[in-house]
Amino acid sequence: MQRMKVLWVLACLVACGTALGQANRIVAVIGTAPPDLTLHTYFFAEAQGFYKQEGVDVKLTAYNGDATAMRALTAGEADIAAVGLAIPLKAIEQGARVKVVFASAPKMDYLLIAQKGINSAKDLEGKNVGISGPGAVSYQVPLLMVKAAGGDPAKVNFVAVGGSAARTLALIGKKIDGGVLNTSFAHRTFKYDYLHSIGDAAKDLPNFIYVVEIAPERVIQQKRAALQAFVNGTLRGARWAMEHPDEAIKISEKLLPDVAKDEIAAGIHAFAKSGYYNADGLLRKEAWDFTVDELVKGGEIKQRLNYSDYVVPEFSKEAVKKLGPWKR
Repeated sequence: MQRMKVLWVLACLVACGTALGQANRIVAVIGTAPPDLTLHTYFFAEAQGFYKQEGVDVKLTAYNGDATAMRALTAGEADIAAVGLAIPLKAIEQGARVKVVFASAPKMDYLLIAQKGINSAKDLEGKNVGISGPGAVSYQVPLLMVKAAGGDPAKVNFVAVGGSAARTLALIGKKIDGGVLNTSFAHRTFKYDYLHSIGDAAKDLPNFIYVVEIAPERVIQQKRAALQAFVNGTLRGARWAMEHPDEAIKISEKLLPDVAKDEIAAGIHAFAKSGYYNADGLLRKEAWDFTVDELVKGGEIKQRLNYSDYVVPEFSKEAVKKLGPWKR
């Protein structure tokens, strides 16, 4: 009898330990593989030990495309996903119960690069524009830039070629006529006299949301403490990178071994100079309203979804309360 009691206690301890481990674990997925510089905040936080210091164990996985990352989230394979806003909003319309937890990189980091002879976004009518996949931010941005320039997006041939790295190679190889690239990858195209920039999304679309961190409602309810720790750690990673760009560059070089070091350095230094990463994590309502309205107009989603119904600002507020306001 005594032996059975001991075994029962041990079994309970193992079960409790497993449950605790799961409760303190966050599986995070991102929608670009290899991960774009804009999404390196998580890896900075991991390398600096910020997640462990916050008391959360984080597993990071990069997928090739927002839609793939979103499927992993809705299938229960992940707790949180960093993706463009259009994909989760479509999922919500189809019944997915997900919300925005925070936004570490909501601002655009895209230049519209095109072959010489194409001088404006409107000139992309009838041309092939590279994107990572249907509905992705790399699709939404050139579509809106064409529209803003007075062109007809329906006349543009959008071709799925992959992330920024793949689009860069496609532009250099003249397999596509245009495409949006992150700062670091755009830097590479400047070495070729037949390529040039015809637009800056940050200036042309200042309120269009780039990336948000989405979590299912069940995860928000069941893993609230772990999610808060993840938010805290990620924002610490973002702040650290902007304060220590040279050290951040070394981490990014390991994540992107096939990308030239000068391109990575150009991107990270640009982020540090502009304060690119969202150090408080809060998604602005103005940006939400603008982006949602544009997605409705473009037919990407059917109805206007309210900020108050799908954004949970408490995580960002709690993080700032703990970390304090960020000062450049």
